Amino acid sequence: AGFEVFTSEQARRLEISRKQPAVPDVRLIDQTGQAFRFGDWVKESNKFLIVDFIYTSCQSFCRALGTEFQQLQQSIVTRGLQNRVHLLSVSFDPEHDNYSVLKQYANHLQAKSDIWTFASVENAGDLGVLLKTFGITVIPDRQGGFQHNVALIWVSPSGHLVRVTDYDFSDPLQLLNELASIN
Repeated sequence: AGFEVFTSEQARRLEISRKQPAVPDVRLIDQTGQAFRFGDWVKESNKFLIVDFIYTSCQSFCRALGTEFQQLQQSIVTRGLQNRVHLLSVSFDPEHDNYSVLKQYANHLQAKSDIWTFASVENAGDLGVLLKTFGITVIPDRQGGFQHNVALIWVSPSGHLVRVTDYDFSDPLQLLNELASIN
Protein backbone atom coordinates (compact mmCIF):
# COMPACT_ATOMS: atom_id res chain seq x y z
CA ALA A 1 0.00 0.00 0.00
CA GLY A 2 2.73 2.44 -0.98
CA PHE A 3 4.56 1.93 2.32
CA GLU A 4 1.68 3.57 4.19
CA VAL A 5 1.02 0.48 6.29
CA PHE A 6 2.98 -2.48 7.60
CA THR A 7 0.44 -5.28 7.99
CA SER A 8 -2.39 -6.77 5.95
CA GLU A 9 -4.80 -5.69 8.70
CA GLN A 10 -3.62 -2.10 8.40
CA ALA A 11 -3.99 -2.37 4.61
CA ARG A 12 -7.60 -3.61 5.02
CA ARG A 13 -8.43 -0.71 7.29
CA LEU A 14 -6.86 1.81 4.93
CA GLU A 15 -8.68 0.37 1.91
CA ILE A 16 -12.06 0.46 3.67
CA SER A 17 -11.58 4.05 4.83
CA ARG A 18 -10.56 5.16 1.33
CA LYS A 19 -12.98 3.17 -0.85
CA GLN A 20 -15.92 3.07 1.56
CA PRO A 21 -17.57 0.08 -0.13
CA ALA A 22 -21.32 -0.40 0.12
CA VAL A 23 -22.64 -3.26 2.21
CA PRO A 24 -23.41 -6.15 -0.12
CA ASP A 25 -26.95 -6.81 -1.26
CA VAL A 26 -27.33 -10.06 0.66
CA ARG A 27 -30.25 -11.36 2.66
CA LEU A 28 -29.65 -11.89 6.34
CA ILE A 29 -31.84 -13.63 8.91
CA ASP A 30 -31.97 -12.15 12.38
CA GLN A 31 -32.40 -13.86 15.75
CA THR A 32 -36.20 -13.73 15.40
CA GLY A 33 -36.20 -15.52 12.04
CA GLN A 34 -36.93 -12.30 10.12
CA ALA A 35 -35.16 -12.07 6.74
CA PHE A 36 -34.00 -8.70 5.43
CA ARG A 37 -31.79 -7.19 2.73
CA PHE A 38 -28.68 -5.89 4.44
CA GLY A 39 -28.24 -2.65 2.44
CA ASP A 40 -31.92 -1.71 2.58
CA TRP A 41 -32.06 -2.43 6.31
CA VAL A 42 -29.12 -0.10 7.01
CA LYS A 43 -30.56 2.72 4.93
CA GLU A 44 -34.04 2.34 6.40
CA SER A 45 -32.71 2.45 9.95
CA ASN A 46 -30.77 5.64 9.14
CA LYS A 47 -28.26 4.87 11.93
CA PHE A 48 -24.57 4.25 12.18
CA LEU A 49 -24.00 0.56 12.46
CA ILE A 50 -21.17 -1.08 14.36
CA VAL A 51 -20.65 -4.58 12.96
CA ASP A 52 -18.67 -7.50 14.28
CA PHE A 53 -18.33 -11.02 12.87
CA ILE A 54 -18.64 -13.96 15.24
CA TYR A 55 -19.66 -17.57 15.60
CA THR A 56 -21.58 -18.60 18.69
CA SER A 57 -19.43 -21.56 19.73
CA CYS A 58 -16.24 -19.44 19.75
CA GLN A 59 -14.53 -19.45 23.12
CA SER A 60 -11.98 -16.69 22.52
CA PHE A 61 -12.30 -13.44 20.54
CA CYS A 62 -16.06 -13.73 20.04
CA ARG A 63 -16.53 -13.72 23.80
CA ALA A 64 -14.45 -10.55 24.01
CA LEU A 65 -16.54 -9.02 21.22
CA GLY A 66 -19.71 -9.96 23.09
CA THR A 67 -18.44 -8.27 26.23
CA GLU A 68 -17.43 -5.18 24.23
CA PHE A 69 -20.88 -5.03 22.60
CA GLN A 70 -22.56 -5.42 26.00
CA GLN A 71 -20.62 -2.37 27.18
CA LEU A 72 -21.42 -0.49 23.98
CA GLN A 73 -25.10 -1.35 24.38
CA GLN A 74 -25.04 0.08 27.89
CA SER A 75 -23.23 3.22 26.69
CA ILE A 76 -25.75 3.69 23.90
CA VAL A 77 -28.59 3.55 26.43
CA THR A 78 -26.82 5.77 28.97
CA ARG A 79 -26.00 8.40 26.35
CA GLY A 80 -29.42 8.22 24.68
CA LEU A 81 -27.97 7.26 21.30
CA GLN A 82 -30.54 4.59 20.36
CA ASN A 83 -31.68 6.75 17.43
CA ARG A 84 -28.13 7.21 16.09
CA VAL A 85 -26.30 3.89 16.45
CA HIS A 86 -27.11 0.17 16.24
CA LEU A 87 -25.00 -2.93 16.87
CA LEU A 88 -24.96 -5.92 14.52
CA SER A 89 -23.24 -9.23 15.21
CA VAL A 90 -23.04 -11.36 12.07
CA SER A 91 -22.30 -15.07 12.33
CA PHE A 92 -20.08 -16.54 9.66
CA ASP A 93 -21.17 -20.07 10.68
CA PRO A 94 -24.64 -20.33 9.09
CA GLU A 95 -24.56 -24.13 9.27
CA HIS A 96 -24.64 -24.00 13.05
CA ASP A 97 -25.86 -20.51 13.89
CA ASN A 98 -29.46 -20.56 12.74
CA TYR A 99 -31.88 -17.99 14.09
CA SER A 100 -32.82 -20.03 17.17
CA VAL A 101 -29.16 -20.43 18.16
CA LEU A 102 -28.64 -16.71 17.57
CA LYS A 103 -31.68 -15.96 19.72
CA GLN A 104 -30.26 -18.02 22.60
CA TYR A 105 -26.89 -16.31 22.19
CA ALA A 106 -28.53 -12.86 22.17
CA ASN A 107 -30.50 -13.74 25.31
CA HIS A 108 -27.33 -14.99 27.00
CA LEU A 109 -25.64 -11.64 26.26
CA GLN A 110 -28.76 -9.73 27.36
CA ALA A 111 -28.98 -7.99 24.00
CA LYS A 112 -31.76 -5.45 23.60
CA SER A 113 -33.20 -6.11 20.14
CA ASP A 114 -33.82 -2.41 19.47
CA ILE A 115 -30.08 -1.77 19.92
CA TRP A 116 -28.32 -5.04 19.05
CA THR A 117 -29.20 -7.46 16.25
CA PHE A 118 -27.73 -10.91 15.60
CA ALA A 119 -27.88 -12.31 12.09
CA SER A 120 -26.48 -14.80 9.62
CA VAL A 121 -26.73 -15.11 5.86
CA GLU A 122 -29.93 -16.62 4.51
CA ASN A 123 -28.02 -18.33 1.71
CA ALA A 124 -24.60 -19.78 2.64
CA GLY A 125 -23.44 -18.95 -0.89
CA ASP A 126 -23.65 -15.23 0.01
CA LEU A 127 -21.18 -15.57 2.86
CA GLY A 128 -18.12 -15.12 0.63
CA VAL A 129 -19.16 -11.74 -0.75
CA LEU A 130 -20.12 -10.54 2.72
CA LEU A 131 -16.78 -11.55 4.24
CA LYS A 132 -14.83 -10.14 1.30
CA THR A 133 -16.57 -6.76 1.47
CA PHE A 134 -15.87 -6.47 5.20
CA GLY A 135 -12.34 -7.87 4.88
CA ILE A 136 -13.01 -10.76 7.23
CA THR A 137 -10.77 -13.81 6.97
CA VAL A 138 -12.22 -17.05 8.30
CA ILE A 139 -10.18 -20.27 8.34
CA PRO A 140 -11.59 -23.56 9.71
CA ASP A 141 -9.32 -24.79 12.50
CA ARG A 142 -10.05 -28.51 11.88
CA GLN A 143 -11.43 -28.80 15.42
CA GLY A 144 -14.92 -27.52 14.66
CA GLY A 145 -14.02 -23.87 15.10
CA PHE A 146 -12.46 -21.07 13.13
CA GLN A 147 -9.54 -18.67 13.17
CA HIS A 148 -10.67 -15.17 12.16
CA ASN A 149 -9.67 -11.55 12.35
CA VAL A 150 -11.42 -9.37 14.88
CA ALA A 151 -12.49 -5.74 14.59
CA LEU A 152 -15.45 -3.40 14.74
CA ILE A 153 -16.54 -2.19 11.31
CA TRP A 154 -18.43 1.08 11.14
CA VAL A 155 -21.15 1.46 8.52
CA SER A 156 -22.66 4.86 7.74
CA PRO A 157 -26.43 5.37 7.53
CA SER A 158 -26.02 5.46 3.74
CA GLY A 159 -24.81 1.84 3.84
CA HIS A 160 -21.07 2.33 3.29
CA LEU A 161 -18.24 0.91 5.35
CA VAL A 162 -16.32 3.90 6.66
CA ARG A 163 -13.95 2.78 9.40
CA VAL A 164 -12.43 -0.22 11.14
CA THR A 165 -11.40 -0.04 14.80
CA ASP A 166 -10.00 -2.57 17.22
CA TYR A 167 -12.56 -4.38 19.31
CA ASP A 168 -11.04 -2.88 22.45
CA PHE A 169 -11.05 0.70 21.12
CA SER A 170 -11.09 2.95 24.18
CA ASP A 171 -14.34 4.81 23.42
CA PRO A 172 -16.05 3.81 20.15
CA LEU A 173 -19.00 6.10 20.78
CA GLN A 174 -16.63 9.07 20.76
CA LEU A 175 -16.09 8.15 17.11
CA LEU A 176 -19.74 8.98 16.34
CA ASN A 177 -18.95 12.68 16.27
CA GLU A 178 -16.24 12.09 13.66
CA LEU A 179 -18.43 9.79 11.60
CA ALA A 180 -21.40 12.15 11.68
CA SER A 181 -19.43 14.52 9.48
CA ILE A 182 -18.87 11.75 6.88
CA ASN A 183 -22.53 11.17 6.11
